[in-house]
Amino acid sequence: MNAAFYNHTSDVSGAEISLLLTARHLTDVAPVIFAPEGELLERAREAGIAVQPVESYRARMSKNPLKLAAGMLGMLKSGFRFSRAVRSKQVDLIHANSLRAGMMASLFAWHHRLPVIWHVRDMPPGGLMGKAVNLLAWLSGSTVIGISEPVTRGFAQKALAGRLHLIHNGVELKEMNELEKRYHRQAIREELATPQKAKVAAIIGQITPWKRQEDAIEAVAGLLEQGYDIYLWVVGEAKFRQENIEYEIALRNRAEELGIAHRVRFTGFRKDVMEICAAADLLFLCSDNEPFGRVIIEAMSQGTPVAGTRSGGVPEIIEHGESGFLYEVGHVDQLVHLAGRLLTDDLQRVRMGRNAAERVKALFTIQRTAERVEEVYASMLSARRQAQPETFPAPAAASEKGQKVAIVHDYLNQMGGAERVVGVLHRMYPQAPIFTTIVDRDKLLPELQDADIRTTWMQRIPGVNKRFKLFFWLYPFAVSSMNLKGYDIVISSSSAYGKGAPVDEGAVHICYCHTPMRFAWDFNSYMEAVKVPALVRAAARMLVMPLRLWDKTTSRKVTQIIANSTVVKGRIEEHYGKDALVIFPPVNVNRFQVERSSGDYFLIVSRLVSYKRIDLAVEACSYTGQKLVVIGDGPDRARLEAIAGPSVTFLGRLPDEEVERYMKRCQALLFPGFEDFGITPLEANACGKPVIAFRKGGALDTVVPGLNGLFFDEQTIESLAEVLRSFNAEQFDPAEIRRHAESFEETRFIRELERVVQDAAGDHH
Repeated sequence: MNAAFYNHTSDVSGAEISLLLTARHLTDVAPVIFAPEGELLERAREAGIAVQPVESYRARMSKNPLKLAAGMLGMLKSGFRFSRAVRSKQVDLIHANSLRAGMMASLFAWHHRLPVIWHVRDMPPGGLMGKAVNLLAWLSGSTVIGISEPVTRGFAQKALAGRLHLIHNGVELKEMNELEKRYHRQAIREELATPQKAKVAAIIGQITPWKRQEDAIEAVAGLLEQGYDIYLWVVGEAKFRQENIEYEIALRNRAEELGIAHRVRFTGFRKDVMEICAAADLLFLCSDNEPFGRVIIEAMSQGTPVAGTRSGGVPEIIEHGESGFLYEVGHVDQLVHLAGRLLTDDLQRVRMGRNAAERVKALFTIQRTAERVEEVYASMLSARRQAQPETFPAPAAASEKGQKVAIVHDYLNQMGGAERVVGVLHRMYPQAPIFTTIVDRDKLLPELQDADIRTTWMQRIPGVNKRFKLFFWLYPFAVSSMNLKGYDIVISSSSAYGKGAPVDEGAVHICYCHTPMRFAWDFNSYMEAVKVPALVRAAARMLVMPLRLWDKTTSRKVTQIIANSTVVKGRIEEHYGKDALVIFPPVNVNRFQVERSSGDYFLIVSRLVSYKRIDLAVEACSYTGQKLVVIGDGPDRARLEAIAGPSVTFLGRLPDEEVERYMKRCQALLFPGFEDFGITPLEANACGKPVIAFRKGGALDTVVPGLNGLFFDEQTIESLAEVLRSFNAEQFDPAEIRRHAESFEETRFIRELERVVQDAAGDHH
């Protein structure tokens, strides 16, 4: 695999050092660095990394509309120039090393046709500019890597779900023994005219106002007043902007005013940062909002403790009191106090330095960073491959009577109860091709891995699997383009569009309806899970009536509609004016076993999306202090984790056998949403475990209070918490619960559906 690393500047600072280190430590990827001629490419050549010079443009934010327009034109020109250059190289992806580089590369994705990764190393802008940046990342299908949590929070978490990654910077470990450290300590102190026995605090980084080097100078002045024999090394240079040069002059003047100029050394830019750290006694990091703080892990790797600001990404690196100290930005008195503790207590300073070095080895090595970057590459390219069009063989006869059967489903890019129905249909008719608009083969259920799955032209839309809900207006056209000619029986599994598949005249169409189209008939709840600007939402609302008309019209062409629950049957009658049979979905009861012992936790197994109301369970258990284990993943996970108390644990997606293990040992499964049916509660019942469910929707078909579960009556924290407090697992008989679940076994579904297919085919012909 070949990767084009794009950097919009030739100057070298922390971002460029991280780029070079990452490029050197990739194991399965050959990097080529695209950047203007200058120091960066010189260093890359010295490191043996392939380079490609390309002119660029350094745009600057400005309130002057003319300068802003000129900057945008410059970025467009540079982006196209880079796009032309990268097309001449055989590369598989673009790794842009800054927000600007990512934007320039993504603006011309239509030209170079390569996936783009934005490696964001600064805090993203807010306001309108921030919204524009997020929109570009989303529309272009770009993948985003943030170097700290504050950086990733600057992006729309839900819009970029699956494409937003947190990867910390890494340091190349350069372990020095005590003899080497003593040598550097002596040599550098002699060079910088610093007494060997004096204490030294270093502050390392570009000289610029937001780095707040003045706080370090003020702190050293305070320490000197308290009698400490201490010097300050200000390592770095003022560059990029005139204000930085003026700031350095102001720093020197301040040291003069405080009468400590003889104790402050301005070293300029130095390449020997590790050696500087080894020669100092402690490091100050005073930045206002440091995105990460590479120099922190460099100092910590040498056992040098750090006193850093409690802002930006710094708290992700330093464990306060263990591997360093944290203080509030601008509070010089706190910095003086903490530095004094380190300077006074040699044992504490050594212990903290040892802890710091161990923390870097465990979490912040460049090998770990490079490995995670390559994982993002692999995931992104795999998703891109799945989006390519596929071809399949001609259909084969599927029934004993020689009738050809086809299966239709809305989309196969998320695996839930509806997709398990498709899996059972595939076992019933193994030779029947499955027609669907799009598929994500990485997420297919095991029983669908060998299926003949045929997609539509929508599969070729970049990033469609990640943003599939936004294309609601295209699905009717995609479904209408399915070629179902020659099929005698079409069985559609539909919660939206599959019901509209164009079957031959004279063919039987049986629709297993999970619910009528949510977008058309329940617009507000559908759009709640799709975070879009108000203007887009208003435009989408204009499509509701046309889609309702399409949905109702296509329902008239279906031979027989089957509802998956009583509540869905009512919706079908209300929206389509048609009577529907009810066949409950299949539950694979046999793969679960009853275990009579119980743990002390409640359980959620679900996709983490807002309408599932997992927040009720999280907040109720946080309120009561009862343990809750949440299995599953989805766009709502970050919000749920933010509101969760210490009694709530999130495990993400787990293999089926692990899910079963947690089900068998829980007190009860919580089912707080208003669902069309809900297979998961019956799976918990198959393990002999009761369910606590909201008294509405499909739960009314499956939960019998006192036999296999309990209800709570209102979707409020208080209502659920009241049931949780009074819950007693011993009042339920696991064997009775299991027998209830067996009445929903999939053999019952197969038997009832086969009867409907036979009757419909007989009546139709």
